[in-house]
Amino acid sequence: VRSYLAGALSGLGFIVHECCAAELDAALADVAPNLIVLGPLGGEEELGGLLDRLAGFPGNVMLFGGRCAPGLVRAHEHGERLGLTMLAPLGTPFREGDLGQILGGFLPIAPAPDIGVDVDEALNNGWLELWYQPKIDARSLTLRGAEALVRVRHPTWGLVTPAYYIPADGDPYYHALSQFVIMHAMADWMRFAAGGNGIDIAVNLPSPVLEDPGFIAHVFGKLPAGAADGGLLIATDCAGALADAPAVRKAAAQLAFHRIGIALDAIGPEGAVLVGRRDLPVVEMKVQRGFVNGCGKDRVRQAVCAHLVAAARENGARAVAGGVANNADFMTLRALGFDLVQGPLFAKPMAANKLSRALLSKRFAALAS
Repeated sequence: VRSYLAGALSGLGFIVHECCAAELDAALADVAPNLIVLGPLGGEEELGGLLDRLAGFPGNVMLFGGRCAPGLVRAHEHGERLGLTMLAPLGTPFREGDLGQILGGFLPIAPAPDIGVDVDEALNNGWLELWYQPKIDARSLTLRGAEALVRVRHPTWGLVTPAYYIPADGDPYYHALSQFVIMHAMADWMRFAAGGNGIDIAVNLPSPVLEDPGFIAHVFGKLPAGAADGGLLIATDCAGALADAPAVRKAAAQLAFHRIGIALDAIGPEGAVLVGRRDLPVVEMKVQRGFVNGCGKDRVRQAVCAHLVAAARENGARAVAGGVANNADFMTLRALGFDLVQGPLFAKPMAANKLSRALLSKRFAALAS
């Protein structure tokens, strides 16, 4: 419950610090929080003692626990008697919307500023994170894979926007960032697989990385035995792959030793030339979201998407549509034959721990029918 709550607070824009009851005093001094969230995990007596220790705390306090539980009501009243600013209790089970409703009024969260964060600064300070955009089977509406996305969590501003900081080819941190993405994606994949919920994870890397066999051998040589056992896809831009198809084929042959596949990303009108072309050994083809948004009412977009599906079938690859935002587009994409879909209609990008919970539940409440 605490892990879910921490993830939900992070999603609202809070910078979350977790601690146990014994660490509360130290956390108050070090973190100086605006909000403290307490639950009756240690019983009503311990919860009351924690509230006593918070007497004089200038911020806000929120309790969570069973809905209308007598002990939770008594603890809330006790906090009010101590003069604490008590927010409405969060009754369990709860949804993220319930949390946002309680917290939205007392602390409007301003959007993070559009500040520049250098890759070297983010890498050296441990600010980089991998989030995951789920991929949903268009027929069964079950979770089939995920796309790894780079996020930067600034210690003051939280998740800063824009969230992507990809250095150009030749930048000294170009390979360092790629290595970070691969290693962390495989660590998460192994954790998912250990729980019996292994899925394919797609990692977006610039095409020049695929053209450097020394880098590929170096990175995958560091992976533990069995780490890359068919669970990783390297996604690269379609335009770059078509411009240097020999390099892609060579990289695919090298990656095949690690049972790692290649996916083509951001396919646009050039997808038509992929029909009948079998010299690109790829396992997934993903259409540009510009041709997905509004395809339910646009025949031109539908034609481009149909060409991509045909090209995927010719190559024995899965056809993927990203950025699906409404049911009309989804129904059209499913009718066209797309294998996988992703986008806000199904799930937003999420941290690894939240994806792990989604894998356990094996369903999404927002799925279209």
